[in-house]
Amino acid sequence: MSDSTVYYMDAHSESTETALAAKMITVFDAAGLDEMIKPNDIVAIKVHCGEWNNSAYLRPLYARQLADRIKELGGRPFVCDTTTSSYSPWGSRTSEIDILLTAERNGYSSATLGCPFICADGFIGTSDFVVDIPEGSLLKEAYVAQAIAAADALIALTHFKGHSMGVIG
Repeated sequence: MSDSTVYYMDAHSESTETALAAKMITVFDAAGLDEMIKPNDIVAIKVHCGEWNNSAYLRPLYARQLADRIKELGGRPFVCDTTTSSYSPWGSRTSEIDILLTAERNGYSSATLGCPFICADGFIGTSDFVVDIPEGSLLKEAYVAQAIAAADALIALTHFKGHSMGVIG
């Protein structure tokens, strides 16, 4: 396995041109985003839109900046999240209705994003596509949200967090 290239952006800023949202686009382009997106490509921007009454999620501004850049490159972006099990006291993303209400409350809407926000795995989280992993040592298949599987490209816009279910992601 080859070494990965890690891109870094300093949080220090003295103007809007050097704010994190602007630097993020510079980092994405340095990583080859501007070469990856072709005209009319459907591009999924996967986010965690947050839970009800919780602030542990990326602000919609970052998804908007990325969506705007994708449109400049001729792509057709949409921002999405997927449903989740009701494993916590929040439980505000267990259905498409819940996730759309939660996303809007947390600022994720077509008006703020400049593109649609959708629930990528459907009404109750069962709209998925099975991807075979024949060389997998433990997993032999994975379930991918249907809207993500149908996209030409996926960009995961994530934040680092420790998870109550015992994982980092």
